[in-house]
This record gives sequence, structure tokens and C-alpha cells, in this order.
Amino acid sequence: MGKQKRRTYLIKLSNKRKESERKINPFERKATLLQEYGQRLKSNKFVDKRFGEHDATLSVEDKMMKRFALERAKGDKVNKYSLNDNEEELTHYGQSLSEIEKFDNPDISDEDDEDQGRIDGKLVSQEHFGGFLENSNYVSVGGGDNKSWKERMEELITKSKKEKHERQMEKEKSLQLTQQLDDDWKSLRFLMASGRNKEDDTVKPKKDDYDIAVRELQFEMKSKPTDRLKTEEELAKEEKERLEKQESDRLKRMQGILEDDEHKSTHLSADDLNDGFALDYKEETIEASDGDEEDKDQQGSGEDEGEGEDNDEIDEEKEETEEEQSEDGDDSDDSYGDLESEDQGSDVEEEDKQKPTLDLKKKKKVMEEARKELPYTFKAPENYEDLLELLQTQTESDQLIIIDRIIKCHHPSLAEGNKQKLESLFSFLVQYYGDLTLQEPPCLSLADKLVPVLYGLTQQSSVPAAIAVLDQIKDRQEEYDTICDRKAGRGLYPGLDTLLLLKLVAVLFPTSDFRHPVTTPTMLFICQMLAQTPVNHERDVAVGLFLCNLCLEYIYLSRRFVPEAINFLHGLLYLASKKDPNKIEPVIPPFKPVGKSINLLEIKKPVKEKIQTQLKMSEVLTTNMDRDALNNDGFRLSVISSTVVLLEQFSAVYDNYPSYQEIFSPIKCQCGKLPVSNYPESLQKQIQRLVNNITDGMETKRKPLLMQKKKPPPLKMFEPKIEEVFDDRKKRKGGSKEINEKQKLVHKYKKEMKGAIREIRKDSYMIAQVQFQEQKEKDDERKRKVKQLYGLLANQEGDYRAMKRNKSHNENKEK
Repeated sequence: MGKQKRRTYLIKLSNKRKESERKINPFERKATLLQEYGQRLKSNKFVDKRFGEHDATLSVEDKMMKRFALERAKGDKVNKYSLNDNEEELTHYGQSLSEIEKFDNPDISDEDDEDQGRIDGKLVSQEHFGGFLENSNYVSVGGGDNKSWKERMEELITKSKKEKHERQMEKEKSLQLTQQLDDDWKSLRFLMASGRNKEDDTVKPKKDDYDIAVRELQFEMKSKPTDRLKTEEELAKEEKERLEKQESDRLKRMQGILEDDEHKSTHLSADDLNDGFALDYKEETIEASDGDEEDKDQQGSGEDEGEGEDNDEIDEEKEETEEEQSEDGDDSDDSYGDLESEDQGSDVEEEDKQKPTLDLKKKKKVMEEARKELPYTFKAPENYEDLLELLQTQTESDQLIIIDRIIKCHHPSLAEGNKQKLESLFSFLVQYYGDLTLQEPPCLSLADKLVPVLYGLTQQSSVPAAIAVLDQIKDRQEEYDTICDRKAGRGLYPGLDTLLLLKLVAVLFPTSDFRHPVTTPTMLFICQMLAQTPVNHERDVAVGLFLCNLCLEYIYLSRRFVPEAINFLHGLLYLASKKDPNKIEPVIPPFKPVGKSINLLEIKKPVKEKIQTQLKMSEVLTTNMDRDALNNDGFRLSVISSTVVLLEQFSAVYDNYPSYQEIFSPIKCQCGKLPVSNYPESLQKQIQRLVNNITDGMETKRKPLLMQKKKPPPLKMFEPKIEEVFDDRKKRKGGSKEINEKQKLVHKYKKEMKGAIREIRKDSYMIAQVQFQEQKEKDDERKRKVKQLYGLLANQEGDYRAMKRNKSHNENKEK
């Protein structure tokens, strides 16, 4: 029982100690809170905010150095975004002159005279404050009669304006001469620099890399202002305005209106004595040069020679005009004025006859060239026939220019309906892309140049472009399904237009997505053709190889497994291998173990000719080409070589597949059946390299699939209950660790809140006591003063009554 009491007493004692530690000492409260309360109404307190002033660890020199560094940093911060990089800052006693705002006697007048526009003192003395007796003797400057004050002031104003104008003219003349001297000096300075003797130049020591790096760190690089980059909308607007201006100029040239004819002034005043003889030559040469410039801007680079000839003709005309003018100048020195006038008159008549013919020829030439030019602005085609009408009669380069100008004139940011017009244009161009490949011969160069245009339109509106291309793919697939239904599930390989459309999809849209609305259906269509189309002749082999190459492009990044492509390449090796007539080898459709085409690629005799590395699909798929033209050993070798190359690439893509051995073991087996002895040495090396790669891939160890082993149950372990901060409150049993920690924090928060409120109340109580004591002292002082005033008044009243009694007593005595 005694132990229990002693333990309880110790717990209470420890609690009291904690409470005493939490309490603020009243002396400390008086030293802090009471001092702040006493200084609450004072505003004359001096706070020294200088750096290091209250730091006893810094010496005086350290304080001064740090203050100087802070001042320099402040100046650097101000000049951080200054654009005047090359100007030196002028200082006066360490202070920048730009910060000194003293404008004593600012000289902003344009006048350079000494009087600075002030009136003469003589005039002031005579007209303002004196000279009344001299008025009658005043004589004007012109020596005439006496003038009134108003006339004299007007005369004075005129004279001052005249002097001011003369000073201004002299100033402009001096500035012009100074500018001319500066220009002359700049032109002569380069001559002086180039004329220096190289032997006199002293060899400067090469600067050390370390010194250069230190100086670069010392002088911080400042950003220089640049022009704002224009937005896509601004660039499109400028391009459209440029094309519209060029189109208006072209239409004017077609009508025979030249640019100089618009600006030429035809009005002659009544007193104009010049007949325009000397100006005709200058105007004619200017017109010719302008015409040549216009021709150069609008025609291609292939007309440079013609332009050079025109420029030579213009130079010759200039020389002739200069010679004629010089001859006229020599004649002017002669004293026979009548002969001079006759010669000039005859020249004018000849020039008047020649000028209309020259102008007419020139205008005809300009009009013909303008008609031959392409328009600079086009309307967006509303249907496919309108596009064909624009492009059919033009060359390849002109067709690309027309398409480019249509796109620029109908940028989506220029008008509201332009985006729909460009979407329609994209679908028309995709259709035109396919039609180019159906021509005889196929126009593949133009189709190749259309790809960047289609790619740009796809980036502007991806969803409509995807819909347009997907519609084309669906049409091709529906045609293929129709053929398969008609031929009991066997299809035919498509033409060149469909193959290039499938290749275009890989360029316009991403192929690495898990699923894409255009790429995924296209890939399925390719696999369908590889799986359902039988190989009957050489053309089918070439088309199948092209589709396998497309499959490789589609899955190169995603590494998706395409069994149709691997099976087709395995079938091509089967067509090129030796067959046992007594054994049917297992092959997967579309290939057959028996039939006419099972030896389509077999080479029965040794061939040493060079292998054609690439097959041109435009030549293989032409309708005019005979099938027997591909029935040769050269074509077979090129097909076998392409097959081996594709298999090597597929092997590199699928090297990390767990089923690598199952995929390529039939390929390795089929390579062993090829008549390698009949192949050239280069092809033999390719086949051997493929076999070695497949063998290396099969040797990689694979982990077999095992049933998951049941782990032994671990022993039950209990976490030790360790409290970092001991709290003597009651522990609640049950609950998780997180809940207990949360309850502990809530309890601690409430406890601290109560303590803070208790201390605030004590502070308020102390301040209330101080305020009560102050008010009590004020009341006591007031009572003291009131009592003092009452005492003074009582004394005065007593004295007054005493005087009154004495006065009445004296009066009674007198009576």
C-alpha cells in the first residue's frame, strides 16, 4: 500500500515539474511582453539595419567588404536587363551620371545664338521703359517715314525669323559636311588598314585558355534583343498577301499596264517649258530594267541567259544615250545657236517616231510572258474533276506549285471555311496519288513529291485525314473480298496503286501504337493478302516480297509478331529448294505441296552472274510487261537474295522472343535444302550468315515453365512496442498502429492548444493588471489635483470672508 502511494506521488511530482517547465516565468514575461506594451506608442526607435552591425564575429574590414559587395550586386541587378551593352557608364565620385537627376539650366533650345531668343536691351530701354522723347526722331531701316509700333514689331519679327533661318541653314550645311567627311573617312579607313605593312605588325602573344575562361566568368554574358518570332497565322497572312499582290501585278501586265505607267505624271503646268526630251531616255531605260526584274521574278532560273542579254541591251542603250547627251553638251559650247536648235528638233522628231514602236513591242512581250505565267492565287477545288482540270495540262513542277499555292491561299487561320476546303483537298490528292501510279508509264517521281504535301496536310487535321485514307483502304479491301468470294477464298495480289497506298500509310501515321484507327486495319489487310493469295507466277512473288517489306516497316519499332510474313518467306525458300518426288513436304497455305508452281524459284544450273540487288516494282507490275520476261535465273537470284535479307532483319527483330527457336527452326531446315552450289558466292555467304544467326539465337538458354513452389510459412513475429516520446497518459488497448498514432497526435495537439490558451490568458491577465494600475495611478493623480484645487479655493474664500468682516467692522466703528 505504501509503495502504491509513493509511486502515485512521484507521478504527480513529475507532472508538476513538466507544468512548471511549460509555464513562462513572470519575470521573463515582464522583460518581454511588458517592454513591448510600454513601447507600443513610440515611433522614434532607431533600428540599425546595416549588414553585420550586430554580429560580433565579424571584424570592421569584413563588414566593409561585405557591404561593398552587396552594393555592387545591387548595381548589377539594376543593369541586368540593360540593352546598352557596348556603352561605357560614366561616373562621378563613384556615382553613375545617369542616376544624378540635376538639370540645372537645361539647354533645350534649338537656337545657337548668344542671346537665346532674348530681346535686345536697347529695344527694351526705348520701347518698354523709356525713349518717349526719341519717338519723333525714330527713322525706319528703309529710310522711309515714321512707322507705328506695330509695324516696327512686325519688322523685328521678320528680321529675327530670317536670322534664325540662316542659322538653321548653316547648321544643316555643317552637319551635311560632317556626315560626308565621316563617310569618306570610313571608305578610306579600309584602304589604310589594308595598306599596312605586314612586316611591321608585332606578333601578339597567344592568350592562355585559362585566362580566357576566367575573363568569360568575370564578364557575364547579357542577353541581346531580337525580333519577335512571327506566329504561324501571321506568316500565313503575309504569304497570302504576297501571292495576291503578285497575281494583281500579273493581271496588270496581261493588260499591258506597267508599273511605271501608273506612277508616271502626265500633267504639265502652263508655265512648263520643258518638253520632256531628256527624261524620255531615262524613263525608257527604267521601264526596261523594271520589266527585266519582273521577268526574273516570275520566270524560273532557267531564263538567266535571256535576262543577261536583256541587261546587256539596256547597258548599250544607256551608253548610247550618254554619248548623245555628251554630243549635245559639246554642241552647246558652240556659238551657232540656230544650228543647235535645228539638230535638237530633228532628234525630237526621230525619237517621237521610235518611242511608240518600242513601247508597243515591249508591252506585247510583257503581256505574252504574263499569259504564260501560272496564276498566283487559285480557288480550292470543289470536286476531284476540278483538281484534274487544274493539274492535267501542267508539268510536274507546275503541279506542285499549284498545290502549294492552293494550300497557302486557304490556310485555316485566314478564313472560317478553309479547314474544310483543305480536308477535301487532302482526299482529292490521295485519290490523285493513286491515279498517278496507274498511268503508263507510272509517274512515280510526282507521286514521291506529293508525299511531303500530304504529310503537312495530315499534321494540320489528323482526324479527317485518317478518315479519308481509311476509306481508301476499305474500298481496296472490299474489292479483295469480292475476288475471294468469287474464287472460293483465293484472292489476287493488288496493283501498284494499292501497294503504294499501303506504303503511304506508314509515312503519314505512326506504326508503333498498340492500336491505331488507320495503321491497324492496314496491317490486317496486308496479312490477309499474304495468307489468302496463292503464288502462281513471278509477279505474285515480287508483290509478296513487297508486302513482307511493308510488314517489316510496320513492326520494326513495336516488334509485333507477324506469322503471315514469316510463313510467306518460308514458302519462297520452299519454292527455291530441291524436292523429293517421293515425299510431300509440309507447307502452309497459300503455298501448295504439289502443282506447277512448286519449282518456280529453283535454279537447276550453276549461275555466276551478278545478282540484281533491288527489284523495281514499277517495272514488275506494269500491265504491258510479259510474264515470261521475269522467268529467268537473274530474277530468281534477286528474289532469293531479298528473301534472305528480310529473314535476317526479322531474326534481329525477334531475337528476344521466347519462341525464337520454334519460329526460325523451319527456316533453318529449309535453308539446308537449297541448291547452294548453283548460287553465286555472294549469295552463298548471305545464306550461311542467316543460318549462323539463327543457330546463335537458338543456343540462348530458356527458363522452363515450372509450377509455383509453395513458400514455407514464416514464424509469427511481433514488433516491439517502442515509444520514442514517453507519455504518461492511459494507453488504450486495441486498434491498429496507425489509429493509435493518430490518437496520440490528437491528444498532443489538444494538450498544446490548452497550454497556449492558458499562456495567452495569463498574458491578457498581466496586461489587464498593468492597465488597471495605470488607470488607478491616473485617478489618484486626478483626485490629488482636485483636492489641491479645492484647498486653494477654500483658502481664497476664507481670505475673502475675513476681508469682508474686517470691512464691516471698520464701518461700524466709524458710525
